[in-house]
Amino acid sequence: MVPDTGDLLPRGVQMLDLSDNLVRSIGLLYRYMMRAIDIEMAALDIGAGRFSYLFMLYIREGLTQQEMADRLQADKASVARTLAQMEDQGFVARRHDPDDRRVTRVYLTERSRALRGALEGAVSRVMTQMRGDLDGAQWRLLELQVGAMLERLDDHYQVGHRGARPGPAAN
Repeated sequence: MVPDTGDLLPRGVQMLDLSDNLVRSIGLLYRYMMRAIDIEMAALDIGAGRFSYLFMLYIREGLTQQEMADRLQADKASVARTLAQMEDQGFVARRHDPDDRRVTRVYLTERSRALRGALEGAVSRVMTQMRGDLDGAQWRLLELQVGAMLERLDDHYQVGHRGARPGPAAN
């Protein structure tokens, strides 16, 4: 028998329906978008989880593995494993920094440079489909609102970029 939680919640507060709410929809939106990108990129032989690495390098080649991990908000070991696989597939080349041999920098290969237009096109098609008939102002408002939610959570819990730690921030 499931206990009645009605007595545990403050008066006037309804139990959050975890199967149907905005946060779940945002999570689903991300998963659907990544699946759509996978579909768009299937012929390019690169998965949706890896294109973001290439896009970072299209913007600024020679990033360190740590810089990439920070931008992806991923752990360095996971980024290193993915980069090793991408290197084996011929998408990136990792080289030691000539000034500091402890640092590994990541560079594009001719294969990944040749894919740039096709990758940008694939992501653009997914974004256009996802955006639908939202005009520029509506899209910008949505970006601002979601950005504000992310900031509020990070300000309070410091769960974002390199600040992950349990519990509320000290005031």
